Amino acid sequence: MSNHSPIFPQLSDNGIHYFQTYDESLGLWPVPYKAYYVSTRFGQTHVIASGPENAPPLVLLHGALFSSTMWYPNIADWSSKYRTYAIDIIGDKNKSIPADLCGTRTGYADWLLDVFDYLGVEKPHMIGLSLGGLHTMNFILRAPERVKSATLLSPAETFLPFHHDFYKYALSLTEPNGVERFLKWMMIDRNVLHPLFVKQFHAGVMWQDGARQQTPKADGFPYVFTDEELKSVKVPILLLLGEHEVIYDPHSALQRASLLVPGIEAEIIKNAGHVLSLEQSETINERVLSFLE
Repeated sequence: MSNHSPIFPQLSDNGIHYFQTYDESLGLWPVPYKAYYVSTRFGQTHVIASGPENAPPLVLLHGALFSSTMWYPNIADWSSKYRTYAIDIIGDKNKSIPADLCGTRTGYADWLLDVFDYLGVEKPHMIGLSLGGLHTMNFILRAPERVKSATLLSPAETFLPFHHDFYKYALSLTEPNGVERFLKWMMIDRNVLHPLFVKQFHAGVMWQDGARQQTPKADGFPYVFTDEELKSVKVPILLLLGEHEVIYDPHSALQRASLLVPGIEAEIIKNAGHVLSLEQSETINERVLSFLE
């Protein structure tokens, strides 16, 4: 295992604490890994790589505020057959270090192209959850020739706007007990998050850093893709949604996706909500591997 770090800019005490909680969560990673930084025109991007170096590449994009450490229940199965690259999305709360925040949908696609080129990854499979699912759909629409397949897990917006409750709970995260209320709303009694991961999530919420808190833009995220954009998809897609999803109605999202995206495989996962890769990891791990193969 390794963790090669560039020279960090000045971090606040909250930032230092967050990096410590990130490393504690990374202790849950069940397989050997290499953690390192990739240089892009938008800053330094943190990557956690696992699996055989000569295996087919698989890129993982995490949910907002969750970071790449969220893949700890999935990585053993997926890295047994693939060279996995868990990428910390630049501009979100994680170990990546933004220099020139892309902010736009085109900019984010360019950022991922930089990462792929640096890693020497020509045409990987991609998996994205929530914010990562939105990034994945954005990327395959802009660079379909660089992606073999895409798996979208509970993608943020993408097919439907957020339910108004999302903003109510998200905007109150920094209030007393805001994190607890948010997680209870999102997971109800299905909370299977490890205490170390909850600690990291809380530290990320409390880390106020302008470089990692973006103002929404008309040409940025969140975003619901148009009918024309969805009809133009050229990459095989698997869409998995939890039956207890709260950020939008999962059945309506599945219906719109199935109607518009050519050849999509779309399913509702029982006994799961928004973070289905954590809530039903065994089911998700198997379903994803079946799709990839």
